[in-house]
Amino acid sequence: MPDTAIPQVRSFNRLVTQRVGALDDGYLARDRPLGEARVLWEIGGDGCEVRVLRSRLGLDSGYLSRLLRSLEATQLVSVDRNESDGRVRTARLTTAGLAERELLDRRSDELARSLLEPLDGPRRERWRAGGRGDRPGR
Repeated sequence: MPDTAIPQVRSFNRLVTQRVGALDDGYLARDRPLGEARVLWEIGGDGCEVRVLRSRLGLDSGYLSRLLRSLEATQLVSVDRNESDGRVRTARLTTAGLAERELLDRRSDELARSLLEPLDGPRRERWRAGGRGDRPGR
């Protein structure tokens, strides 16, 4: 790989980070950062064990605990211990959390659409295919 590709990748990463607002305190014009929004999405409609969240997101337990406490404080999430095994905790979205997740999904779709709209057909298809002519992960 030529070293000239590295600055291009880093420039692309900075552009995307800025464009999607990943560093904003109010991700997608909401009152929470990207990390909290991502946790809401990962918990999903059926809830998720905290240890699974930690593994899926690659977060250390302290940081995930802070995110969950913040979401609990805003009444978007509840975290409960399993009755048969007190070591297992499960995070669940409240009614407000489900509504927030739905709103974040809509706004995320709008953001993705705004990134794709300026591209003409062939450029959009190349981007969708990962620039290789096949879809990533397939």
